[in-house]
Amino acid sequence: MSTGSRVPVYELMGVREVAGGLLLVPPGAAGRAADELRLRLAAQELGRGRWEAVAQGFSDVLVARRRPADGGPPVLVKCPRTGEAVRALVRERDAVTVLASQLHSSGLRELLPQTVDSRLGARPPVLVQEVLPGVPGDVLLSRRPELAAAAAASAFRVLDELRGETGGSSRDGRLVDGWLGHRLAVLSDRVRWCRSAEGTAGLLALRAFLRRELTGRPVEVAWTHGDFVPGNLLFRDPADDDPLAAAGPSDDGPADDGPAVTGVVDWADAMADGPAVVDRATFALALGWLLDGRSWGEQVVTALRTGALHRPETGELPPSGALLAWLWHVSGNLEKSRRFARNRRWLREVLVPVLRELAARPAPSG
Repeated sequence: MSTGSRVPVYELMGVREVAGGLLLVPPGAAGRAADELRLRLAAQELGRGRWEAVAQGFSDVLVARRRPADGGPPVLVKCPRTGEAVRALVRERDAVTVLASQLHSSGLRELLPQTVDSRLGARPPVLVQEVLPGVPGDVLLSRRPELAAAAAASAFRVLDELRGETGGSSRDGRLVDGWLGHRLAVLSDRVRWCRSAEGTAGLLALRAFLRRELTGRPVEVAWTHGDFVPGNLLFRDPADDDPLAAAGPSDDGPADDGPAVTGVVDWADAMADGPAVVDRATFALALGWLLDGRSWGEQVVTALRTGALHRPETGELPPSGALLAWLWHVSGNLEKSRRFARNRRWLREVLVPVLRELAARPAPSG
């Protein structure tokens, strides 16, 4: 999950990359004992095996890479720390199961993290998933930002294929109300400022703007990921390829030496009939933060003022798409962890500027 702050986690915390795309984070003193206990209890629950890496990250989920004692392939063990995190993992598990059952393309199904074992109702709750190959997109692009356009093209090909299998068009205003209602309620419930006069005015203006832009006209709907940031995509790093294989065109056609998508993870915010533009706009906003250090709030305010969200790697997207992606992002973060509501910098840079901009805009005439 992306936080919208400027410094990537692996630079901020001195994290080192390990095989399979995990980030090995030295445990902080505050949570070390509790996390070690979680891992010990999970090990007792799952049986003998060897822990190979532990990733703490920003969410309330402890993620470990574990190799079973029988020599089988490694797996990811996800240990939620809070009730919100348990519910997020339940949503992720169920969304992947339902989506996989609806896909005809085996290529798309191979990008999904399949569940190996689910014990989310146990104590401790645990979700075990297969390890997908590849390097997280934020890691890859921080090392090689020149690959951003090629990575975006690969990511959008996945979205096009997903839209082709699950997409359609809708004019149903009730669908729009369903997209907005719960997410706006999360902001109002979790963030005290959103219940102030200014915050309430911003939420009302946000709802009015999006209903005006999205109702009464065809809106493309499809299975949406909901947090389609580079860090939730795994890529094949072209630097790892056989140099002879990527040297140039072959008899079968031009060589594909770009960073192809090898996996898409963290489906907790997925929706079967979501607005298709959300994932494209989310990827564009995440690139703006990752490559340029521009917060999500700054980018969305700019899109509102200029009439478009534009990046050279992703093209031009409407401000309604930027607002939907922002709403998915902030509500998803707040729903997964209450820590965001206490993070003053995140509120100041990501959430508050957008609602203030909307509240200050004159109401449309007529």
